[in-house]
Amino acid sequence: MENLVRVHDLDDLKNATAHTEHYWLLKHSSTCPVSASAWNEYNEYCSLHPNQLFLYLVVQEDRELSKNIESLTEVKHASPQAFHFANQKVDWNASHGRITSKAMQEFIA
Repeated sequence: MENLVRVHDLDDLKNATAHTEHYWLLKHSSTCPVSASAWNEYNEYCSLHPNQLFLYLVVQEDRELSKNIESLTEVKHASPQAFHFANQKVDWNASHGRITSKAMQEFIA
């Protein structure tokens, strides 16, 4: 999916979001079964909305960015954790089992 982009650091994040006001971001753990479920839900929603931007990072490999996200958003780190940004500010977030395609859809509706 062209609208699903991995970011590794703040430069990647800034470049990916430079021309958009709204985007999603998932902090994903490559070793956690709960995160695997959240990943599937995130991807399901992503596939249904090709005009939205979906970013993700892998916390084990992109640890510095994960920490920076916590500082920038002032939302305590969790994994998995999903955010929606509007004008560079978090206007929705969820973690663990609350990351569902349905919850994301209800937020946007």
